[in-house]
Amino acid sequence: MSFPTQTGNDRTQDPRGPYCFTKPLNVLEFFSGIGLIHEALKPLGWQVVLANDNNAKKAASYHANFPETPFNNEDVRLLDVSGISPVEVATASFPCIDLSQAGGREGINGDKSGVVWGFLDRIADLHRLNNAPEFLFLENVPGLLSLHKGKSIDLLLQRIAELGYCFDLVQVDASHFLPQTRNRIFIIAVLGRDRFPRPQNIPSTHIRRYKVREVYQRNPHLPWIFFDFPPLPVRSIGLEDIVEPLPPDDARWWSETKMEYFWHHLEKHHGPKLKTLFHSSERKHLTAVRRLRRRGVREQIINLRFDGLASCLRTPKGGSSAQYIVEIEDGTVRVRRILGVETARLQGVCLPDAAPDFRLVGGETEQMYGFGDAVCVPAVRWVFTHSIETLRDGGSMSSLCKSYSVPKSLTLDLMLEAA
Repeated sequence: MSFPTQTGNDRTQDPRGPYCFTKPLNVLEFFSGIGLIHEALKPLGWQVVLANDNNAKKAASYHANFPETPFNNEDVRLLDVSGISPVEVATASFPCIDLSQAGGREGINGDKSGVVWGFLDRIADLHRLNNAPEFLFLENVPGLLSLHKGKSIDLLLQRIAELGYCFDLVQVDASHFLPQTRNRIFIIAVLGRDRFPRPQNIPSTHIRRYKVREVYQRNPHLPWIFFDFPPLPVRSIGLEDIVEPLPPDDARWWSETKMEYFWHHLEKHHGPKLKTLFHSSERKHLTAVRRLRRRGVREQIINLRFDGLASCLRTPKGGSSAQYIVEIEDGTVRVRRILGVETARLQGVCLPDAAPDFRLVGGETEQMYGFGDAVCVPAVRWVFTHSIETLRDGGSMSSLCKSYSVPKSLTLDLMLEAA
């Protein structure tokens, strides 16, 4: 297939500066899903020149919100990237099912999460075409750091290094931006293994906690780069800003029979705590999840959260994926399933000051599936702004990229010669 040659914006750094980036602000969005990375980067002036995802329902949502963006629905392992206009960034929020606690934990070579190798093969193709992105931006679950004693992340970083990139690795929770606990890791890679001076050690910061540090300690020979991130912001949006108000007689509230199920399966320590809120004069909201296993035993339990947060959104199938809104008013407790629009708000769209016109496509289940499998928009924007944007605009870094020389058998030049 042929691709358009749109060039997007052309914000370039002064060539007299320490880093000169001359490509336009174009993005290749792999594993694009419903388009929340696109949404995160759009206000920064970046233009997606090609989005790729082979999930038809997610593609429908993407088309509804970004109808002008070229979209390819092929498997990334089969995608032909020739003919794409110059790109500065390639993003990959690749499948997490083989890396997460809710999945089979097969690791980076599993049937689902292993498609990341197809993404990196396409990056190698772009090298051959002299169109290698200056930056790679990957996102996934924290299980990637520790699964199989860290083998998955070690293999992934090794491959990124083989492609000629140095990189930073950070861990950021969405709860600093929105009332959802969604802990994610980000790999920010910069083309040029020997482009920057050698960092002496990994900085001890809030976003490079012990699991990230363990990765560095296992792999000090890899080409690390450490961006100078500021402190994480203080969240200004609360759960009350997320919850869609429904009248007490709305059919979506649980029936009396379902409320009996709620009280019967409620975690025993949470019932008394919930009843202490009965006498409040204000309407209050909590979130709850239904868990089907506890300590390896199949047992239905409903857990409440009293910290003003929602649990990590997941796709609506099995395990602890079901999430609920609990409303307390004048001694009455009402429960219902979380709504699609509420999952959208928990990811940073459909809010008064954040993509209020983002279109929701399909029914409630389809919406929850799309947002449960997506990224937190303000978290992505924050990481991107204080790494790629900062470097591209000539900003500072706490340490710069370590010099690195891979074994000759692994160098990109020899790989290309052998291809």
